[in-house]
Amino acid sequence: MGSKSMFGRKRFWHALFYKRTALLLVLTVVKPCVLFPQERGDSGKVMGLMELYGLSSVILYGVEDEYAAKILLDALQPQLKGIKAVPALGQKPKRDDLVIYLGSFQSNPVARQAFKSLGYSIRWESLTEGSYFLKTFRKSGKTTVFVTGKDRLGTLYATNDLKNYYLRFESGKVLMNELNVVERAHLKYRWFWNWDYRTRWDMSAPNDDLISKGESGSEPEDFSKTPEAYLRDLKKTIEFMSQNRLNGLILWGFLRDLHGGVAAAQELCNYAEERGVHILPGVGLAGNGGFYYEGENQFNLGKWAKAHPELRSVDEHGNFRDNTLCPEKPENREWYRQGLKWLYENFKIGGLNLGLGNLFVCYSEDCKKARQAMGGNDPDSYKDLARITRFMVEEAHKLDPDTWISYATYTGFDYNSVEGVSLGGLSGDKVRLKGMDSGAVSYPPEFVKFVPEFAICEWSLNKMYDDNAWPSPFKAPAKHNIGYLPWGNASSGTDQELYFRRIQEISHHAIASNLEGLVIYGEESSERPNVEINYLTFSQFAFNPATENDQFFRYRISRLYGGEEAAKKLIEILDLLENEEGMVAQKLGEALQQAKAALEMSDSSGKNRWNQLIQYLGRLTAKKS
Repeated sequence: MGSKSMFGRKRFWHALFYKRTALLLVLTVVKPCVLFPQERGDSGKVMGLMELYGLSSVILYGVEDEYAAKILLDALQPQLKGIKAVPALGQKPKRDDLVIYLGSFQSNPVARQAFKSLGYSIRWESLTEGSYFLKTFRKSGKTTVFVTGKDRLGTLYATNDLKNYYLRFESGKVLMNELNVVERAHLKYRWFWNWDYRTRWDMSAPNDDLISKGESGSEPEDFSKTPEAYLRDLKKTIEFMSQNRLNGLILWGFLRDLHGGVAAAQELCNYAEERGVHILPGVGLAGNGGFYYEGENQFNLGKWAKAHPELRSVDEHGNFRDNTLCPEKPENREWYRQGLKWLYENFKIGGLNLGLGNLFVCYSEDCKKARQAMGGNDPDSYKDLARITRFMVEEAHKLDPDTWISYATYTGFDYNSVEGVSLGGLSGDKVRLKGMDSGAVSYPPEFVKFVPEFAICEWSLNKMYDDNAWPSPFKAPAKHNIGYLPWGNASSGTDQELYFRRIQEISHHAIASNLEGLVIYGEESSERPNVEINYLTFSQFAFNPATENDQFFRYRISRLYGGEEAAKKLIEILDLLENEEGMVAQKLGEALQQAKAALEMSDSSGKNRWNQLIQYLGRLTAKKS
């Protein structure tokens, strides 16, 4: 048997064991939280269609839910001419023919009162942030609908899901599934990771939206879009995230003169906040522009380093590094402190993503003494990362106790990855697993104890997956951890890849590995079929790793690909295109034929997506030959 088949067999049994373990954990700990009485004929959470009608219709929304109410009103108003949206403050339960109670029970106490009067109850303590329920009740010709989140974010998710997946408009009628749905957010953090100059979502943008002809350049300095084009791209990104329950956007190049500077960043933050997305600016601690990536601003790192060359970092030969800072210098620490204060006072950000640099080490006398004082066996890069991260996290927490502060390790959390850092970044076949008592490296790494517990440690999972170290017997060692996946992006050469299976496998074992969230690139437009499938898979399985594929395709994908039968075909095509090791080139021809057959059975709403998928498969086939 060849090495590849041995690898696949090992992967199969390894994955099977951990998948069963993780799913068992999900299914036994996460029980249904809404205590609905069993209704006659209720055989599932989503049942048949009913028509919404009545001489009077109202959306009664909570004090913080006006935006969500507008989304639903805009969707219903063309068909239900008399429907109106009314704030719940000062109201009593309505007696209209159709009443939609929208909002959490905290923001909408009238909904709570109406819910209780119908004989229902709910265990809110079992639901996490962003969770929600959708419940319909029909009696004596009157219809009551609850669009209820645990919080504002959950209500927004419930509204979008109701509009996108459970409402239908046919022949002038408004149809809706009878619903008894609870959606629990399993992973707290579900993020995109973007550079400003690489984000391209508005595929219809004309060439005159570019400052120079052609696409944005290959380096962060080569920003070529106008401020208007930049905002369109990022707003489309945020809109997709909000529609698909993604709650954080790491954005490097958040502040740059060429795309509008302070004004554009403020507009973007306001737009994202309304839609439930945290903007998390990337902040370079030693390079990468600091707080203000490019432009004439006091918090641009290059400008500060040029004005104070003695405060730059030092390489192993004792030479100063241009456009970098020594993270230990008191003057730099004060600059960091002032930069944080300026950032939090001027922008509605939801947190930060801190980056010191991949295996960055400063050899100034200050840093060498600080590392020595820390003791332990951690690599120098981990020690430098821990010290400056601790300072930044504590300062940011003073400014906003609810802020999300993540910091990048640029490594996996398995033993080989951590040992590889101590050997200068070697991993995989170049590093052999040594005994845990070998003394070569501290495991778990000690630096996580140095950083405040409320910080979020970001670990790279792609190398662990490629090296067959996922699912991992190791657990991410910090109090709060997220996993980073640099997949599906032009910068990593993976923008033509499908990651349907691999994203699912990662998400199935995330909780068991002590991860509270996942991060994936979000720079490519969802108008590309493989990218959209990757994003939809990520958003669904990060929210609920226990999702069954048939339910995902029946209620979500079928609305995009022209019906349930066509969606079933898509499952078969994805099985042909990818296995747990990657894309399967030899089955492209068969997948292409299946896609053409699915196009014929799709209804009109899915034709465009099937044509795009056929074109995508055609390009892959041509490239293969």
